[in-house]
Amino acid sequence: MFAFAFCLCLAAHVLQGVLMPAATLLVFAPFVALCAMKMGLRGSLWLAALAGCVVDLFSEDPIGLHALNYVLAAAAVYRWRKRFSYEEPLHLGIYTAAISFLSTLLQLFLLFLFDRRVPIQGQWVVIDLVCMPIADGIYGLVWLWGPLWVVRKVRHKWVIYCLRKKTLSRI
Repeated sequence: MFAFAFCLCLAAHVLQGVLMPAATLLVFAPFVALCAMKMGLRGSLWLAALAGCVVDLFSEDPIGLHALNYVLAAAAVYRWRKRFSYEEPLHLGIYTAAISFLSTLLQLFLLFLFDRRVPIQGQWVVIDLVCMPIADGIYGLVWLWGPLWVVRKVRHKWVIYCLRKKTLSRI
């Protein structure tokens, strides 16, 4: 499931770069949310670092900045995972929005730390801190939870079919 989710987010990252280069969706935020909800702390941090490394390969920021950002965001929201269920679509959307919001704040701090001048304007606060986490949550629902739900249902039906076939073959 994690490999499929990673491939979906990677495809979204490539499509975002090709079709909408000005868009600022955090395409790996739902993947980080899913990892934090389903895995232990160590595994979720490693997969968040992997997602950050992929984003680092395509960005102009200093190498390792996104990996550090995703690891810190995953570590910060890991405590909240018991309040959310990965099987509920709204929970994944809200958890993704929380990771996106926190990641945006961390990115601002990390860019300031590495001496990058980031102009902060009033519209930045509204767009990047309010609207984009909501958009990331909706993206997590549509792009990640939907296909994962379909795969889970098909797998469940396939297991039932195989079990039924085995019991009928014994008769």
